[in-house]
Amino acid sequence: MKVMIVYHTKTGHTLEAANAVAEGIRSAGSEVDLVAAKEFAAGQVASYDALLVGSPCWFGSVVGGIATPVSKALESLDAGALQGKKCAAISVGSFGGAKGTVAAMGAILQQKGCAEFVPGPTAFAGVPLSVVKGPSVRAKDEDRFRAFGAQFVA
Repeated sequence: MKVMIVYHTKTGHTLEAANAVAEGIRSAGSEVDLVAAKEFAAGQVASYDALLVGSPCWFGSVVGGIATPVSKALESLDAGALQGKKCAAISVGSFGGAKGTVAAMGAILQQKGCAEFVPGPTAFAGVPLSVVKGPSVRAKDEDRFRAFGAQFVA
């Protein structure tokens, strides 16, 4: 399976999680490419079997604030662009709402034709309402992200 991970990160935490997922995908024998949301082009998804999206938590959504690059990337997809593709989402936040962010991304992915949406793990990292890095994603959370990556492509 060939997987694209589209992510946005402001302080590096979402990238930590996305890298852990990518390690899990590779450990299961699949290919994976990480693409920053600001560099994403909708036509890229055609050459992948699956799309996984990673976003910082923005009050349980991906609309506005630090999650804007993710919402713009997803909205750039044509309806049906994900037809037949497996999709997932992960989120990292410093406050509550990460599960809501995953659900919000899932709703958008399904509107774009995603054949199967798998809600991925979330984690706490950083400092609430801050642009400073703060604490990184914990090792046990990185392990959960790695396991999810391996299971996603199984």
